[in-house]
Amino acid sequence: MSPGSYGVDVGLPTWFPTGDKVMEKKRKKTDYRKRETRTAYLFTLPSFIGFIVFVLFPVVWVIIISFQNYNLFTGESVLVGLKNYIKIFNDSRSVTALRNTIWYTIFCSLGNTLMGLLAAIVVDDKLGKKLSVFFRAVYFFPSLVGLTFVAIIWQQFFQTDAGLINYYLGLLGIDKIGWLSNQSMSKISVLILDVWKNTGMSMLLILAGLQNVDRGLLEAAEIDGASGWKRFRYITIPVASPQIFFVLIMNVTGALRIYESIYVLTNGGPGDSSRSLVMLIAEKGFTSFDYGTASALSVLLLILIGLVTVIQFIGSRWWVHYE
Repeated sequence: MSPGSYGVDVGLPTWFPTGDKVMEKKRKKTDYRKRETRTAYLFTLPSFIGFIVFVLFPVVWVIIISFQNYNLFTGESVLVGLKNYIKIFNDSRSVTALRNTIWYTIFCSLGNTLMGLLAAIVVDDKLGKKLSVFFRAVYFFPSLVGLTFVAIIWQQFFQTDAGLINYYLGLLGIDKIGWLSNQSMSKISVLILDVWKNTGMSMLLILAGLQNVDRGLLEAAEIDGASGWKRFRYITIPVASPQIFFVLIMNVTGALRIYESIYVLTNGGPGDSSRSLVMLIAEKGFTSFDYGTASALSVLLLILIGLVTVIQFIGSRWWVHYE
């Protein structure tokens, strides 16, 4: 018997989602998502254009120029193949700058990370709340000062005859040290400045990781007889390892690009004892106008940064814990 056989209309209620209503709802939802996606692309467009214009295009252009003998003033270029790269490795100055850059990468990055970790531990665990806030500001303050101004001040500290450091060393009976004039001490002077300048930022980032450590877990480990070193090694470091790894990456890439502190302190000297790759690139490009060699050095630096970063990410599998 059909539903309407007794003359009664038993149509569906108005609130029941018919096929047309369901399709209309889906269409509106799809239109909304499309508008939302277009809006998102619109907001990211300036950054994307900036990346294309100021990052991707210059990198591609530098790679092209590295295989050419390029004259900026006439715009003429001659394809020379790998000649610029061969010239780099046959040039003692380039090899010295590369060796110095690797030295800075090792010691500046480790120094900044370890000193930042030590400062974070002291601030987080050894000091009271009020002192902790005070010393956070003290450690972080150098990071807020421009590097050029800091380097000028430290240049006065490092002076051989009138410097503050040698004055206090003299009070301890230590002979004057040629911090900026001695080839064996020039890189150490840059290292001291770099660590003093960047430890505060490293401390602040690592401190965020240390504050994620469960205090109850540390207390339980102490009750079970775990020494302070074991608690630090097996609880604190694993929990804070993502932040420590980020700080290490940041310090390594910063050390590979080190420039201002060397330029102000030693200007790459004495000789080329403290000159970095970035300094040599600037000299070749803007003083000698040898854009082919400067571009080849830039590509070499880019490869070095990428290689070191890949090695760090591969090595992080064994000591960085994200859970």
